Amino acid sequence: MKKLLIFSWLILISQLGGFVLSQSDNFNLNAYKQFLLNNKNLTTSGLLEMYPARTFKAKISPISSTPLYLDSIILKYKLTDYEKSLIQNNGFMVSERLSRETFGGAFLEIWHKDLPVYISTDAILHAWHISFDAILKDIELSVLIPKLEQLLTNLHSQMNILNARYSNIPEMHPSLRDVDLYLTVARKLLQNTEVNPYYFENFATVNELMNLIQQEDVNDYPLFSTENRTIDFSQFRIRGHYADQDKPQLGRYFKSMIWLGRTEIYLLPPKSLNNISPENIRRQIIDAYLILEALENSNSYTLLQEIDNIIKFFVGESDNVTIENLKELKSSLNITNADELLNSFLIKRFQDLLKTKPYAFQRILSQILFKNPLNPDQIVPASAFLLLGQRFIVDSYITSEVVFDKIVYNGVSVRRILPSTLDIIFSIGNNAAAQLLQSELDNYHYAPNLAALRYLVDSYDSDFWNVSLYNLWLNSIRRLNPPNNRTNLPAFMQTAAFWQKMMNTQLASWSQLRHDVLLYAKQSYTRGIICSYPYSYVEPFPEFYNNLSTLSQLALDYFNQLNSLNGYAKSCILNYFQHFNGVANTLAIIAKKELDGIMLNQSEKDFLKNMLFRQAVCGRPYNGWYYNLYYTGDEDFEKKDLIVADVHTAPTNEFGNVVGWVLHSGTGMINLGVFVTELPSVGNVAFIGPMLSYHEYVTERFLRLSDEEWKTNYYFKSTRPSFVNLYLADSSGNSRGSGINLFTSANNGTIDLPQSFIVHQNYPNPFNTTTTISFNIPVELAFSNVDLSIYNIQGQLIKKILNATLPANTYFFQWNGTDENGKSIASGIYFYKLSLSSLRNEKMTNYNIYGKMVLIK
Repeated sequence: MKKLLIFSWLILISQLGGFVLSQSDNFNLNAYKQFLLNNKNLTTSGLLEMYPARTFKAKISPISSTPLYLDSIILKYKLTDYEKSLIQNNGFMVSERLSRETFGGAFLEIWHKDLPVYISTDAILHAWHISFDAILKDIELSVLIPKLEQLLTNLHSQMNILNARYSNIPEMHPSLRDVDLYLTVARKLLQNTEVNPYYFENFATVNELMNLIQQEDVNDYPLFSTENRTIDFSQFRIRGHYADQDKPQLGRYFKSMIWLGRTEIYLLPPKSLNNISPENIRRQIIDAYLILEALENSNSYTLLQEIDNIIKFFVGESDNVTIENLKELKSSLNITNADELLNSFLIKRFQDLLKTKPYAFQRILSQILFKNPLNPDQIVPASAFLLLGQRFIVDSYITSEVVFDKIVYNGVSVRRILPSTLDIIFSIGNNAAAQLLQSELDNYHYAPNLAALRYLVDSYDSDFWNVSLYNLWLNSIRRLNPPNNRTNLPAFMQTAAFWQKMMNTQLASWSQLRHDVLLYAKQSYTRGIICSYPYSYVEPFPEFYNNLSTLSQLALDYFNQLNSLNGYAKSCILNYFQHFNGVANTLAIIAKKELDGIMLNQSEKDFLKNMLFRQAVCGRPYNGWYYNLYYTGDEDFEKKDLIVADVHTAPTNEFGNVVGWVLHSGTGMINLGVFVTELPSVGNVAFIGPMLSYHEYVTERFLRLSDEEWKTNYYFKSTRPSFVNLYLADSSGNSRGSGINLFTSANNGTIDLPQSFIVHQNYPNPFNTTTTISFNIPVELAFSNVDLSIYNIQGQLIKKILNATLPANTYFFQWNGTDENGKSIASGIYFYKLSLSSLRNEKMTNYNIYGKMVLIK
């Protein structure tokens, strides 16, 4: 049988011990092993029974009388019949027809229309995302960038000392040049000045690497070795808030930190098809200890700690061997100088000792490694040293554990190439998400993986969730999971529709989280005379607001003692978190009273009325507690914020063909929603408020999108998960069609089969160099075989772009005007043919869609 070679970019945990050490002190490793053994053949139904969400209400009971202000909302927003029917069925609705650019603008509009306001968790999370991103940006500009420049300069200045110490030993020359290369590239990427290597021999290598970084492609390169490793230079593409043309130093910092955060110096080789010789591993071990010597000789250890501790507070611990770990190993083995490691016996002792340490192996693999799927041994990443390595984040761990080669069914690795973002939502505690994952679970047989992940995540205690702002944010998202007992919740909160809306909230906020930390995370608005909010309703999640209170208090304590931050910038940050903490505490009290059916006191009512208002004085135009949740005030309060983050990469499809699929998650326009609920001593009231919209899609050829590209080219082609269709009206106020739904007594999770899938016209068209063909596969047509081919006007095949079985998602594929041999073709008219073959109920259905393209050179 011909062996199929396939490589997959995975983010995975290689050693169980290193992971479980992060668990609660009460974590029992033997109990976990027994759990894995007991559930190794767990089925989809078994998973649903193990983590039950029970059935949700399909509809609310009929509303007995017209709620207060509903007529006004219908009149002022011209609600369609379908939008009104959603309110009748679910007690609420959200509509893409009522899209707005900003939360601030939407709230001001509601205020000017004198309507009751619905304060969603979306609105609070969005303000937090905007402020988190802005504060991180300020810290980078004022603290991290200057300190990193100083650190790299200090280290590079030690090359003459290292050269004097070791240049008379020929075997040390490769490592000396490696360290010079490592530091030169980092400095050239960071500084807007000329930086030259210490060794003349490195000039050509530095230029070669800088060119590869500029090309942003995947290449094989002999870095710190005589043997190639596969390096994904597309990660150097500047994205997020680093793509700021007014502050180019952020972009340079981004590239330098990607180099320092992803360039692995191997201490133990990775277990993959790319075997690395012991000589090259020894060379890199010496590299690591030369860097340690440079750090100690320049008295820069404290400087490195300051940088690392700030990033640690924002995101978390590095997922690699650190300087501190190297020092521990050096002390244990009584190593004095790096040249002692030329001794092969000492190298073996070093590696044997390293293997016993919990930090030895990366918990997340974020590099491209090769694997033969016919070999039962799984990929194991290298034990690697990184100076400022990217951070362990639990959601990346989750997605890495539910794709090839972590899924094994009947002794064979299952080729699930891309995860579902619902895998994350389930693993962090949302039992209901498993109901929406049925088709994926049945097709890929990964229920045991999800159960294991859930077991591990559930075992985390408060020490883990409070260790960084990243974890605190993720823990706030966890607080939005549906409780098992929903009988005492407001009627609209007992429906399947509401909890599908909350999944949209969770995923949108998670996208903002990944967007804001993408550098560090190891793989995203003539008024009336008198305006008011006659009533206000806070989306009632008391634990969510309490967690935000904890988050803001920990941030307040941290920044208060951060000596490297002072003056006006420090006072602004402290004032912000003091305000955020007070708001979160008040919202938690109000939310608890709403759930308990207790009337608010006058102080709480006044607080809600002062959410947002326009000032009739000079200075800033707005005020109110919601306005002040935006750290930068006017700068971001009315700023359109469509963001995107690349969250997972699959180098190949299941056939081993290189495709470079990159899964993105992003946010879209703000949608207004109408909610009907009962207030004590008032009765039913209709409220209106803005909500986040969540989008996800896949690009190919390792294309990683910036926010600007998302806004201008890709957002309008993307689609939303089908589970939003239950509560969401489309841009015309009508139905979006069927979709996957949570279990109710009415539907038991069934869905209708659509008649077609969505294909967009290629863009741009005509085109000169590259055009993009995009299409959407709905859940109902998931795992169909898809073929995308290019033909000339005579009907001759020019190039086959794709032939693969694809899960539900939005896909973008580029054609660069070349044939199968990579040769450029002449200008003219060409056609793309997109074919989909779907087997449902033992019946094969074929779809063929054609598009005309014009190539102009």
